[in-house]
Amino acid sequence: MRLLSLALPYLWRFMFLIPVVCCVSCSSGTSYNPVHGKVLYKNEPIEGVLVTFHPKQKNSMTDLPTGQTGEDGTFTLMTGKGEGAPEGEYVVTFYCPQQAEEKAGKKAKPRGMVMQKFDTEDRFKGAYAKEQKSNFTVVVKSGKNELEPFNLK
Repeated sequence: MRLLSLALPYLWRFMFLIPVVCCVSCSSGTSYNPVHGKVLYKNEPIEGVLVTFHPKQKNSMTDLPTGQTGEDGTFTLMTGKGEGAPEGEYVVTFYCPQQAEEKAGKKAKPRGMVMQKFDTEDRFKGAYAKEQKSNFTVVVKSGKNELEPFNLK
């Protein structure tokens, strides 16, 4: 009992350090900066667009920063499970999945009630989906980033 009363003042200090050490050891060393933007299609907000940021400096980034537009065309970037993106210059791509229309002369085959599969296609027909062909670039800076709207035609 006497030993416990002597150790108690030091024990609370040790308990305080455990979360600090865990946070430092789990940190990847990469900090993410909040990035918010908006996508317009023919000058109108568009919902459901997958926005992907591809770093110009190829590095070991395994998760690309991505976001999906809401009803008002706005998006927030996420990198893995973290909100935002690392500092740097990016090429931006856009993909808008929509249900593929039936081709003329082909009837849709019933696929059952349980596992129904829908074919999708890019609403933009791939015009903005390839990193090599994209004309959209962005620089993510330290701190909060509010981007100018992307206006797709």
